[in-house]
Amino acid sequence: MHKTIHEEGRALLALNNKAALLGTIDDQGCPHLTFYNTIQGLGEQGLVLGQFCTGLSKEHLLKRPGCAFIALSTDKKWLRGNARYTHTARTGPEMDDYNNRPIYRYNSYVGIHTVWYFDLLGISDMYKLDVLKVVIGGISSRIAAKKAAKNEKQALSPFSQMLCGQVGGPKFICYEKADGMLSIIPIVHAKPAGSDRMVFSGTLYGEELAQIPQGANVAIYAGNRQMQSVIVKGIFSLLKKGVYMVDIQRVYNAMPPTSGYIYPKAAKPAEVIGFE
Repeated sequence: MHKTIHEEGRALLALNNKAALLGTIDDQGCPHLTFYNTIQGLGEQGLVLGQFCTGLSKEHLLKRPGCAFIALSTDKKWLRGNARYTHTARTGPEMDDYNNRPIYRYNSYVGIHTVWYFDLLGISDMYKLDVLKVVIGGISSRIAAKKAAKNEKQALSPFSQMLCGQVGGPKFICYEKADGMLSIIPIVHAKPAGSDRMVFSGTLYGEELAQIPQGANVAIYAGNRQMQSVIVKGIFSLLKKGVYMVDIQRVYNAMPPTSGYIYPKAAKPAEVIGFE
C-alpha cells in the first residue's frame, strides 16, 4: 500500500462515471458497503465524498471512523485503500466543486449538502480486471451455484437474484482482516445459489479470497448501471476447493424510495429514505 495518492489513482478517483464503494462496519460487527461515486482524492493524503442524502454508512462512520474504499473505471481499471473519517463541512471549495458539476448543478432532486473528509491510511497500485478470467469464473461459479442452491429462507427476492446474477454487473465482497482493517475484493463473476446463498470461484483473485477466514461476516454489493443495487450480508465459507460461498443472513435495499433491511423483514418500515 502507498501512503500517498499516485497520479493514476488521482485520475481514476476524479472520474464522475466510476463505480466507487465505501466499506464500513455496522452495529452488528458486519461489513457494510455503500455506493459513492463522489469519492475522490484530496491532495496527496486525503479523500472526500459528497453526501446528498442520509444513510447507514454515515452512522457507522461517526461510531467507527475506519473504513475502506474501492473505485472501478469503465475501462475495468481499479484500485482500493483504507481511510479514516475526520470531519464534515457544509461550505468550502470542495462543496463548491461538487455542486458546480453538471450532474448536481442542474439537478433539482439531488444536490451535495455535506462533504465528508478522510485521512488516507493506504492506497493500492492500479489493477485491471482480467476479462477472460471473469468469463471463466462466471461459468464455474454458475455450475457450482446450481449444485449448492438453497431456497429455504427466500432471503433474495427474484429481483435481487437477478441483480446478483447479472453478467458484468459490479459486485464486490468486503471483510474485516485480523488487523481490523477492511478489505474489498471484486467478485463480478459471483452468482446466486438459489435465494439463500452466493457462490463464486477463485478463478479471479483466488489468493485474496483464500485469506478470508472461514466463518467470517462479510458483505456483498451487487448492482447495475441503472443504479439498482442490493447488499447481501452473511457467513463466508469454502464450498469446495477453489469455490467459495456466503450463506445469506441479511439483505439490505439501498435504492429509493425507501432503503433498509428487506430480509429479515423489519418490524416497522425503514426510516432511511433514498440512496446512501
